[in-house]
This record gives sequence, structure tokens and C-alpha cells, in this order.
Amino acid sequence: MKNSTVIISHFNSGGSLLYLQQLADALKNKDCQVIFYLPKGTSINVNDQSFCRKILRDPSTCPVFLKDRFLKYLFHLSKYIYNALIIRPGRDVRIVHLLFPFYLTDLLMINRFKRKGIKIVLTVHEIFPHKPFFGGRIDKRIVKRMYERGDLLLVHTRMLKDELVNLYSISPDKIRVVHHGYFKLPPSPANISILKEKYNVPSNKKVLLFFGNIRENKGLDILLKALKGLGEEYFLLITGQVAGAAELQAEYYEKIIKTEKVNDSLYWLQRYISDEEAAEVFKIADAVILPYKKWFYAQSGVLNLAAGYEKPCVASDVGGIGEMVKEYNLGVVVRPEDSEDLKQGIISLFENRQPFGFDRYKKEKNWDQVADLLVKAYNSLKK
Repeated sequence: MKNSTVIISHFNSGGSLLYLQQLADALKNKDCQVIFYLPKGTSINVNDQSFCRKILRDPSTCPVFLKDRFLKYLFHLSKYIYNALIIRPGRDVRIVHLLFPFYLTDLLMINRFKRKGIKIVLTVHEIFPHKPFFGGRIDKRIVKRMYERGDLLLVHTRMLKDELVNLYSISPDKIRVVHHGYFKLPPSPANISILKEKYNVPSNKKVLLFFGNIRENKGLDILLKALKGLGEEYFLLITGQVAGAAELQAEYYEKIIKTEKVNDSLYWLQRYISDEEAAEVFKIADAVILPYKKWFYAQSGVLNLAAGYEKPCVASDVGGIGEMVKEYNLGVVVRPEDSEDLKQGIISLFENRQPFGFDRYKKEKNWDQVADLLVKAYNSLKK
């Protein structure tokens, strides 16, 4: 069977990898004419090389000997440039779908493909980059140009579609909502008391989980300030490391922990978390906290992981997060960048326990439906 659509992803770890694995499996079941271009070493449980080619480089990784921030930037950028140049779609390819587009280099790749008559689909996970390379204004122009060159833009929620239209004056007719599927990972078979001991969590506390790579726009600093006034019955488990050289480093958060005197109220597992460990920390969590900031213009893989494990969330009303938490009753929504409101939201979650809407969310936000929506989107460009 000839491939008519190419799907490209620069990344092969964390939430990006989970997204790829679920999507690849769903599309394979649809017998969709798709080929993935992925970084070397990517494991998406699809061994068919006609379906998956691993030729790219993962820009998120960097040699430990590179200490200078500028050199790290150049190293990451070189990988994006390599990826933009290495892909040569066959003559039968009619559509190229960029899952996690990077505006600085992917615009070059998009222009090259457009000259060949290839249609471009962009999944806009993040409406605007959380760390603009040029500071903001120039980046917005380049991002806008990339979106304009795309034939179809995919977003995860209605609110993100509205933000995309308002921020870049993009026609709503070229934007489709293709929801983010919930993540389903095998549960941990281990005993909760043993897991709490493993992760230094007191047995008699209400466990709050902050999960995933740490970026400034995810608001860990807001959560640390809210933790101080919560009371001794709460304990925060932080699992993840700082996302990269451009982000606020661990010392920034450690200083807040010291200033707020909350060291005894938390444990920080400061490294990459495997799928097996993710199952363990979600098992001992009573609630997942997403204190994301106003400039988080995206959906959240952590939210969809929490939904998969049926853990209620306390989440900022930003991007597509608050919209989903409110619509499906997945927890409590709070004002972004407001540590007092976050604190009250956490207390409210535990004081007003009620049935949550996990069953409905899983029914309506599964990967089989995501694949159906993608196939319809692809077919609309072939007419």
C-alpha cells in the first residue's frame, strides 16, 4: 500500500512520546496510509518500517559537556536544521503533518514541501512558544507566517481555536478541533504503602502530585508558595526535571522552598520519570496539581494522564486545560498565577468530594476517535 501522508515528530520522550505511541497505534488500526518520520531510538510499538522511519534527531537532548547556554541553543538548533533538511517525501506523498512544529526551521521545510504541491497539516499544541527565540514580536511574525502557509491547523479544544484566530487573525475555516486523547498506561501492581516509602511520602498525608518536565509557564513556583498555608495534612510530590537551559533552573525553585520554609512538606524527585514510575506516583497521588501560568497556550499531557488514572486535578484556567476540567468535571479550576486561589482550590477539592466525569471523558476523548478525526482531516485535503 502506498503512503500518501507523512507524519513528522522531532521528539521521542516524555508526553511527546506517549502521544506518538497512542496515535501510531490508533492509525495502524485504521489501516491509514501513513508513514512516521521520527528520531532514532524512538519506540512506538510499530515495527513495520513501511509505517515508521527513524532518521531524525531529537532536539531536546544535549551533551553534558556543553555548559554555555548559547552553545546549547546552537546545538539544539542544529538538530532542528538537520531534521528540516533530511526529509525527502516520495512522489506519492500528498500530505505532510507536523505534530510538534518548530517555527524557526520548520517554516523552511514547509516552503520546500509546498513547492512540490504537498499539503501541510500542523498540530498546534502550543499557540505561541513559551520561550520565544527572538523575544516575542519577531517570533510572532514567523509563527503567523508558518500558520498561514499551513493548509490545515489542528488544535485540541475550542478555546485554543479561538485564541489562534484572535492572536494571528487566522481564518476559522482552516482550523479543526482534534481533541487530545487520554493516556492509558498499565497501573502499578505495587502496594501503596510500599510506594509511599519508596518516594519518601508520609503515610498519613493528602498527596499532591506535580508531574512532568518543569518549565516556567507550568507554575511550580506558584504551587510552592501556595503550599506554605495549606496545613500539615498535605504533602507535595514533585516528579520531573527542569526542561532545558532556557528555563529557570532548579536553584530558583530550591530558593523558594527555603524562603517559604516548606522543605518538610514536599519531596522532589529531580530526574526523568519512566512510564513504570509514572504509574507508581499516580497511584499514591490523591490529586494532580496543574498551576500553569497565563501564557500557557496549550493542552496538557499531564491532564490526560491524570484522567487516564482517574485522579482529580486542581488546574489553572488557561489554554485548553480549564475548559476540559470544567466541561467534564475533572476537578477544580482556579485563577492562574494566584497562589491564594490555588490554595483554596486544593482545600475545596478535598472538602467537597463528588463524582468526577472520568468515564465520560474517556468515552469521548479516546485515541480511536482522534484517529477518525485525523483521517477525515486528511481526506478533506485530498478532494
